Amino acid sequence: MIPCRKMIPCRNMYSPLSLFSSALLLLSSISSASVDTKPQTLVVDTFSVTKGNRVPYGWRPSRNDISMFSVKQENQNSFTRIFTKGGCTSLGKLFRFSAQQYPHLSWKWRINQLPDGGNETRKDKNDSGASVYIVFKGNFKLNNILKYVWSSSLQVGTVISSPYNKNAKIIVLRSGNEETGKWVSERVDIRADYKRLFGKEPPPVEGIAILSDSDNTNSIASADYDDFEVKAMN
Repeated sequence: MIPCRKMIPCRNMYSPLSLFSSALLLLSSISSASVDTKPQTLVVDTFSVTKGNRVPYGWRPSRNDISMFSVKQENQNSFTRIFTKGGCTSLGKLFRFSAQQYPHLSWKWRINQLPDGGNETRKDKNDSGASVYIVFKGNFKLNNILKYVWSSSLQVGTVISSPYNKNAKIIVLRSGNEETGKWVSERVDIRADYKRLFGKEPPPVEGIAILSDSDNTNSIASADYDDFEVKAMN
């Protein structure tokens, strides 16, 4: 989903033949979530077993350069941090579940620095301080994608198609610097958002990815991520 190499601009990050899509296949040996017993909550990751590592266990970067990733600990709580100067690399995790049975995704994130002038509507400014991707199953890797972002400039509630891929829908949850340095909790209804933006019931979810990038603005982006869970309908 999100290949971002030195010689490949980040505009290709939504390519159906991307490294992240390939990573989902490579990670197929990792146990995925089972909904047979229908627990109320499926824990995607709390990053509690990987403190001190650069890449959290079970996640795969979309390129070889992993210098921008680290698992940090603060007040006895572990989380993943992305810090990049003009870079663009995602972390993806294979995590399969039914969005119809488990429509609610929750997580925490914290902005440390937003990319200067980031604007997800423009190809030449398409950087996000923080973003969470939901990758749905698709034929021949033509996956539909929901991307929830913390934008530098777009108004909260903005919904657009990616300027690079019509199959990727961007939803702005947070914007600007007002909450910089504060943990913010999110809860989204991925089933409702998928139906609203794609006009049909969602197929199964294949994986989840996180990205903070600043390659188009050639600036700094830094954000922390924690406590990813999916929950059943009430």
